[in-house]
Amino acid sequence: MFLLAGCFMFVSPDLPPEQLAGATAGDKRYYRIFGDDSFSCLRLHLPPEAKKHPVPAVAIFPGGAYGVLAIDKEGNDVAEFLNRRGIAAAVVKYPLGSCFGHFRRHPEMVDAARRAIRLIRFYAPQLGIVPDRIGAAGFSAGGHLAGLTAWLPGWEGDPRAADPVEHVSARPDFLILCYPVVTLEGDRAHRTSRENLIGTSPEPKLAEALSLQNLARAGSPPVFLWTTLEDRTVDPENSRMLEAVLNREKIPHRTLFYPHGPHGMGLLTPSQRTDYPDAARWSEDMLAFLAELGIAGKDGDGK
Repeated sequence: MFLLAGCFMFVSPDLPPEQLAGATAGDKRYYRIFGDDSFSCLRLHLPPEAKKHPVPAVAIFPGGAYGVLAIDKEGNDVAEFLNRRGIAAAVVKYPLGSCFGHFRRHPEMVDAARRAIRLIRFYAPQLGIVPDRIGAAGFSAGGHLAGLTAWLPGWEGDPRAADPVEHVSARPDFLILCYPVVTLEGDRAHRTSRENLIGTSPEPKLAEALSLQNLARAGSPPVFLWTTLEDRTVDPENSRMLEAVLNREKIPHRTLFYPHGPHGMGLLTPSQRTDYPDAARWSEDMLAFLAELGIAGKDGDGK
């Protein structure tokens, strides 16, 4: 495990993807996303309710500017919160554009993210997950990646593929975007995320093609989007740009701009919850939105 700027990143995946169906509540092992990739992996967090009746699930993409991963603060901690509300979760460790990820570049990130969603959906019956209630949640650059899974072309399943996992759709049924990187264009872009994703001198058309405000269209899954107006790392204008598109395209959504709080808070520490009580409500506001959509019950369990 490496520690860098508060971001934890595990580098030793454990079991191959075909053993995913054997996972149980409390299993702390990581499962490879690709059988031949020793970097990309996911960890399942299954609530006890999944043994009794199928529950919704969320694939979680931690942030870290596509260079490191806040795997606990924006991953495992969030998964455990969802489990307490009867929602399954999978924390996804995806390729990175730094030395920690062996300098991977697009499309490897989105390929791994989509493969993770396909694995969850393919094994949903064995895991106790509702296959059409599988969402994607992402923080900062992970929010950008979650958006790409839903809006970048190529999420459809391929019925001709030799691997049956590839037959199922990789499109999430809902999105939870937390202080996300949205645009890769212009002054509003988060430069480090852009460079780690597509390099230091990308083609302008590639940056345009991977900016979420250019991808979201009518028919999109519902979106819960939040940030703070004091974010000095990812300009809140990113979320404003995306909100404008969600409104224009009439995509079901709830966008919340909390007045105070820095970037990268995750579920907030106890002191942050005291300092920023408005932002501290984001997780409950998110669950309320999912309940309104009928994705999860008011207590989170999908009943």
